[in-house]
This record gives sequence, C-alpha cells and structure tokens, in this order.
Amino acid sequence: MGGILEADVKECLIKHDEVIQELKSESLLKVVVRSDKQSVLFYRDTSVEHPMETQFAELWNSVSVREITEQDIENYLKRVGIATIEGFMSKKKAATKKIPAKRRRNVRMLNSHLDSKMLKEFN
Repeated sequence: MGGILEADVKECLIKHDEVIQELKSESLLKVVVRSDKQSVLFYRDTSVEHPMETQFAELWNSVSVREITEQDIENYLKRVGIATIEGFMSKKKAATKKIPAKRRRNVRMLNSHLDSKMLKEFN
C-alpha cells in the first residue's frame, strides 16, 4: 500500500495534527521523510498481520547468503529444476551515445511580420 504526503493530509483535514498524533500514538502510522524534506505517511493495516513462529524466525535468521552471488543462486535453482523469471535478473545496458545539446544562437527577434496597425506604443 502506498503512502500519502503529509502536505496533502494537511490540506484536506481541519484537525490534521490531532489525527496524525493519534494514529502515531496507536502505532498505526509510519512517517518517512524523503530526500526533498517532504513527509510521507504510511498506514499500518493490522488486519493483514499474522504472528510468526519463533522457530521459523530463528531458522530464517540463521541462513547466511553473504558469500553467495546471484549467479550462484541462479545456477542452483536451475540444477534443482526451478526456473527463474526472465526479466528479473539485471541486464547489462548497452552504452548509449550522448547527444550534444543544441546551442541557442543569439538572434535578435524582429517583429517584422506584424504590421504597424497592430503595434501600439504604451507610454
């Protein structure tokens, strides 16, 4: 689920500070500050949360894949018979040619296409 900018919430609600503080105190709202200094509000939906068994969490945390590269993982999956997604792996991009920027010429603009009846001088 996506977030909403805090500025948008402030624009829509009269008592926006009270609502935001109440949701923060109930741990239903997470605030993330972006690089452009805007705050994004994310709502935590408690209806989709499920408890996790401690044994599963311990097993998950005990597995280390730091030494294994993506290529090793892909080769292992092929050996086992599991196909990987085609577009998932990062592909090397071909070198792109840089297009030089077009220079603007300093040309004096003349309004010679306008006749003298259209042009008026305002002093």
